[in-house]
Amino acid sequence: MSKALATRYANALVENLKEHKGDFEKAYDELRKVAQILEANPRLFRYLSQPVVPRRDRLEMGKILVEDLGLSSPLKNFVLILIEKERISFLDMIIEEFRKLADEVLGQVRGRVRTARPLTSQDVAYLSRSFQELVGKKVVLEVEEDPSIIGGVVTLLGGVVFDGSIKGNLEQIREKLIEG
Repeated sequence: MSKALATRYANALVENLKEHKGDFEKAYDELRKVAQILEANPRLFRYLSQPVVPRRDRLEMGKILVEDLGLSSPLKNFVLILIEKERISFLDMIIEEFRKLADEVLGQVRGRVRTARPLTSQDVAYLSRSFQELVGKKVVLEVEEDPSIIGGVVTLLGGVVFDGSIKGNLEQIREKLIEG
């Protein structure tokens, strides 16, 4: 039930942003900012999410929150609706669903690259272009350093792992040697 609810709210935000030509990345960043504040302030989160707190009081506190964070108008309204409808506790799931839906609208896919050493912006751009040719969509990559892979890169893209690491190659050689 909660995932379906999160998807419904995320979809409503996506549709609102599409209709008003909103910035999906800015909206995502603002949602993350709200989530980080609520995570860092559990008492505030409980206050905003508890049905025993009068709606009027929750909304007043919510208005202070969205103003202090300097959220854009669409996000102010969205967060206040979540507070009013007692849905702020679903914020993390809503953010996750929002990211997926926004990526679909933008015609892009996200991936994670693990590498033993830091990558330059040119390296990341090259990898993005290479995977874009493979999947036919814009590819946005998140880079993570992992010295255990020794060298090369391991990329997770759309649930598929592309292992171009030295460690991965060594494991394949080892398996072939064991097989005979």
